[in-house]
Amino acid sequence: MVTTILNPLEAFAVLEDDEQATYVDVRAVAEFAVRHPKAANVINIPFVFFHPTTKETHPNASFLLVVNDVFKKSARIILGADGGTRAVDATKTLLDDGFTNVSAMSQGHQGWEQFNFPTTADNRPGISYVSLLTPAKRRK
Repeated sequence: MVTTILNPLEAFAVLEDDEQATYVDVRAVAEFAVRHPKAANVINIPFVFFHPTTKETHPNASFLLVVNDVFKKSARIILGADGGTRAVDATKTLLDDGFTNVSAMSQGHQGWEQFNFPTTADNRPGISYVSLLTPAKRRK
C-alpha cells in the first residue's frame, strides 16, 4: 500500500474537522513529554526507543500490540514524529498490519510548531504511553 503524507496544514484540518481522527505521536516518551501537538485526540505510542548512552535505536516490540488495542483497523490515524522517517516507517508498519486509514505528517512536530498550531506537554492517563501499554499487555 502507498503511504499517504499530509503536511501540517492538512493534518491540522483533519484533526479539527474529524472528531474521530487521532494524532499518534510516535516519538519517544521523553520527546513527547516536552511538547507535542494539541488536538482533541492525541496519544503517544513510540515506534522506537533510544538507548540512553549510545543513542542507538531499538524497535518498540509493543508498538503493534498497543495500536491494535486502542484502534480498530479502519480508524483515522495520523502519525507524527520529528523531521526524520519514524512517522513514515510507523505508517508503513500499520498499513502492513491491515490498517486502512492511516497517514504520516511530514515535517513532524517542528512543522506543526512552524505554523503556530497549539502544543502542550499534557501526558496524563489516556494520552501517555504507559497508560496505554499497561491495559494492552493485561488484555494480551
